Amino acid sequence: MSTVRSHWLLICLTGLLLAGCGGLKLDPAPIRDVALSGVWELDFAESDNARSAMKPDARRGDKRMSTRAEIQRIRAGSGLAFVAYDFQVLDARRMDIELASDSMGIQHFPGVYRDISWGMKERGVWQVQAGWDENALVIASRTTGITVLERYQLTTRDRLLVSLDIKADGNSRVVNRYFRRGR
Repeated sequence: MSTVRSHWLLICLTGLLLAGCGGLKLDPAPIRDVALSGVWELDFAESDNARSAMKPDARRGDKRMSTRAEIQRIRAGSGLAFVAYDFQVLDARRMDIELASDSMGIQHFPGVYRDISWGMKERGVWQVQAGWDENALVIASRTTGITVLERYQLTTRDRLLVSLDIKADGNSRVVNRYFRRGR
């Protein structure tokens, strides 16, 4: 099975668990040492174009959307735009990750610093659950009408895949961002 297909399958299964169980069963530690700490630089050629991926499926006047669905979309606002703003990894060209036994800090360039603690937390409007699914760091974020499931997983010692499974505004997106360890 190809690497992309296996990652897609893993994301789908995790998404089903999140939707069906009311929460994920995440561990407070990985099953073995995972070297996420360090500087990571975006691999533009391998990564999805996050800006185009974050555009809604249907726009005003789109024939695929009923009038009622379009009114609901307008009332709801733009959840995809909200996600694009709150999840800096979508725009980051570089990340500096500090991994501790109970948390992770990520400085995004461009962007802001984000601190993630394992377990369930409230962060502004978001309910956030973070922890480990074997060797992958999983961060599940949820707010009214929006869910984002992030997976940080080493594909090799010097290559990091950050997958985001996003559901907002009736749209579903999977965005894969690949990073290489900086020098």
